[in-house]
Amino acid sequence: MEIPEELDELLEDAVEKFNEMDKVRIVSHYDADGISSASIILSAALREGKKVHLSIVNQIRPELVEKLKDEGIENLVFTDLGSGHLSSVNEINAEEAIVLDHHHLSGELERGVHVNPHLVGMEEDTVSGAGVTYLFARKLDERNKDLSGLAVVGAIGDIQEENWRMKGLNEEIVCEAEEVGTLERGEGLRLFGRLSRPIHKSLQYTTRPYIPGVSENESGAVQFLSSLDIDLKKEDGSWKKLVDLEKEEKKELASAIIKKRVRNGVDGAEEVFGNTYTLSCFDGRLEDARELSTSLNACGRMSQAAVGILACLGDEEASEELEKVVKGYKRTLGRLISTVRNNGGMLEERDEFNLLDGVGEIPENFIGTVCSILQSDVSEGEILVGIAESENSRVKVSVRVPDDHEANVGEAIEEISEDMDIEGGGHEKAGGAYVHEDEKDKFFERLTKSLETET
Repeated sequence: MEIPEELDELLEDAVEKFNEMDKVRIVSHYDADGISSASIILSAALREGKKVHLSIVNQIRPELVEKLKDEGIENLVFTDLGSGHLSSVNEINAEEAIVLDHHHLSGELERGVHVNPHLVGMEEDTVSGAGVTYLFARKLDERNKDLSGLAVVGAIGDIQEENWRMKGLNEEIVCEAEEVGTLERGEGLRLFGRLSRPIHKSLQYTTRPYIPGVSENESGAVQFLSSLDIDLKKEDGSWKKLVDLEKEEKKELASAIIKKRVRNGVDGAEEVFGNTYTLSCFDGRLEDARELSTSLNACGRMSQAAVGILACLGDEEASEELEKVVKGYKRTLGRLISTVRNNGGMLEERDEFNLLDGVGEIPENFIGTVCSILQSDVSEGEILVGIAESENSRVKVSVRVPDDHEANVGEAIEEISEDMDIEGGGHEKAGGAYVHEDEKDKFFERLTKSLETET
């Protein structure tokens, strides 16, 4: 694998620091990329005989900083988190800190090693947080190459594919995963649970790509398949999965999905197809990297991150529990999507974006996911900004930007957040912030001006 020299030097420095640590306090993000990162660093640390204390959080908030300060931490490691809040990391005052992240930068790390693609002129969508953590783990010990599949899961979770194919260091990691035998790459329909779910459930659970009248709608999915004369069951009475369909059936299904999207004003036929990734290190439902990524995201949103991490580490009980978490997540998400669709008053059209007011209706852990699903549908391809109630008189703001829009919302939110002294950041097409209730109009004004400038 070819790693840029400057990035490789940062990884060497991080490994040197890590080798000096005995007890390690790890903090990671709660999304699929963060949970994948946590699983990688935890596996690597345990192999080195480290004593580990791990926390999964949704943001570096003042409350977290105070908690970590009170712990009197000596050795602190952040994964998929920290780069946008380096002043807060400094405030914790750990003797040594390692930040393994790919988000935009804010401030400088005063003590320790900061590993981030931005520091060496690379774009954040060329490697995920889990990818950076994996590069660190493989530098620590060659045995950790068997964790390469989890880095791919993290990249998928952060929607880092361009036209649904990896690029940059993500692609290098995919190739390495293929070489060491942890992953097999193919190409086909991008449906959730292609290897494990009955085809109608697979269609129902698929939200990227969104299929109008089918996604989050079991009866709609069954009717859709019936209209194509695709049997739901095999001759032995068991449910058919996507992988069981004949080649012509798959072509017909793909064509019907594209037509249904077009008829309902959803463009982007290319979203229907893409690379598939099968993980050889897992069995059953965890084999499909996209399904595992969605499952880890569900764990984070349902405050069950430990289940996802243990499943990634190969715990059988956790793997079984994971399915229950996913079902609960899907039920909750389906209900929230229906709430928005049936309540037109929740959506307000503004000059530069559409505003989804989810206060009192959508939990903060779900507002980003709801916006991701509805941005190309209810928001009709426009920038969608969602808000949900948070703690301490704040609202969580989530922003989702269409792929063809020039705005870099992550950078915009980080600049606004720094000026307003609030928590915020993100990626090029997705970002979020925590804003005090009485300052949200000011935040929207600043966001509008920023979007006007970029367009």
